Amino acid sequence: MKVCLVTETDISSLVDAQKSMIAYFQKIYIAILCIGSPVIFLLTKVLTGSVKKVGKAARRIAEGNYSERISTVGKDEISELASDFNQMAQQIEEKIAALSDMAKQKEDFAANFAHELKTPLTSVIGYADMLYRRELPKEEVKSAAEYILSEGMRLESLSLKLMDLFVLDKQDFLLERISVKEMFENLKQGIEPVCRKHGKSLHMDMEDSMIEVDYDLFKTMILNLVDNSVKADCKDMWIVGMQGSNTYQIRIKDNGKGIPPKELGRITEAFYMVDKSRSRKQHGAGLGMATTITHL
Repeated sequence: MKVCLVTETDISSLVDAQKSMIAYFQKIYIAILCIGSPVIFLLTKVLTGSVKKVGKAARRIAEGNYSERISTVGKDEISELASDFNQMAQQIEEKIAALSDMAKQKEDFAANFAHELKTPLTSVIGYADMLYRRELPKEEVKSAAEYILSEGMRLESLSLKLMDLFVLDKQDFLLERISVKEMFENLKQGIEPVCRKHGKSLHMDMEDSMIEVDYDLFKTMILNLVDNSVKADCKDMWIVGMQGSNTYQIRIKDNGKGIPPKELGRITEAFYMVDKSRSRKQHGAGLGMATTITHL
């Protein structure tokens, strides 16, 4: 005999409760979705907006607007990115400015070099042609030959100084420890004959000390300064050396024509001459200081 036990329970209330909960959570989900979507959209726009600003700024810099910068607000990651970008843009702008200046200097150098060659060569060719084609009196022949010699010496000086300029740009300098007094005693032997030849008085007062210099380059600089003083029609020249706390100062002074204050910043420019006519007569090319001071 089989016995079956059947039980029955009414769970309609649980089903209704489940349906109610499902409907309730659907409403919450829809509400969250309606509220969250705009918020997420705004947050995304804010976050990506800053990144897009960086991108736009980068494109403007690529187009040549090197002064482009991004305004930074706050201290979050995007602000740090903008700050780093501004630093990069600043470095790029400075490098571009330096390259532009360098390119302009090279253009000026080429133009000045061509001019320095053209003027004497034109005259030399003209005088040589005149000597070749015409019978001239002895005095005129001598005058023409003297001019050709003078211009030839200036071209020789120009070529030697250009060679120095190119070599110095590619050279590593070895500094050696030297006694100032001993070094200037040796220099004095080369300076005094030049001063006597041109009727100049040399006054030298050097405190002894040990300094580290490239002797040949330093000697060239001093001789260039002395040569410039002689060419400036000075009567007296003073070379004074003084020991400071951590430095040694060397001053070269004369009572010649001097250099106008507004021209001082250009003395290391290649081919720059304050008085071009006087410098050319004395076989100057404006390269002396460019080949020494700029490398010290």
